[in-house]
Amino acid sequence: MGIGTLATVIDGLPLALPAWTQLAAAGVGATSGAVYAAKRGFDVVGVLLLAVAEGLGGLLLRDTLLQTGTSIVLLDGRYLLVATAAAVAGFFFAGLVDRLEGVILVLDAVALGFFCTVGADSALGISLPPIAAVFIGTVTAVGGLVLRDLLAGDAPRVLRPGVFTAAAAFFGALTFVLLETWTSLPSGQSQILAMVVVFAVRLLAVRLEWRTSAASDISERVWSIWARTEDGGR
Repeated sequence: MGIGTLATVIDGLPLALPAWTQLAAAGVGATSGAVYAAKRGFDVVGVLLLAVAEGLGGLLLRDTLLQTGTSIVLLDGRYLLVATAAAVAGFFFAGLVDRLEGVILVLDAVALGFFCTVGADSALGISLPPIAAVFIGTVTAVGGLVLRDLLAGDAPRVLRPGVFTAAAAFFGALTFVLLETWTSLPSGQSQILAMVVVFAVRLLAVRLEWRTSAASDISERVWSIWARTEDGGR
């Protein structure tokens, strides 16, 4: 694809995503959280709590960190209604939803990309530096997953070795911030391009089994090299 063709494709992208997109992303996360809770035998309150945590937790963390006032998920009652509906679906139809693993993975990748760009855009909107915007974007994307696992009594999966999730969100937030600071593209087009990056990284990571690794302590190796260097210099 040539530069001219790429420019044509970008110009054809919408200037902004529809207003309901954020609600849809929250619903995807809430459904995932509800199924996660139902499969582990939580009662109705537990399923609802984990649905709210995963679906809305990232936005709550974003608004708390940015100190921009009462969170949108509390000001707009539709968010809690969406999370409640997802909890009902997860409570009664967890097995059916779980069979749609491929569809859920695709929707989850889209939601991950959406949340990381929304978080980064909110940070840039109040003039935070780019590095802070990348951080806020990543936290917004994976914050719900972290809260869900903590409430379920598990070590957060996004903090343990595994297929890229937080890494995909980081690359998406970084892409969005770079496009916003280095180009004159409208925010909506930057957001869509960054979401494509997250979508591609997330699905390729699952397909090709790209995994993060555990911490590797090389202290002894460095110390032995240093010791040999010291001995050789005498």
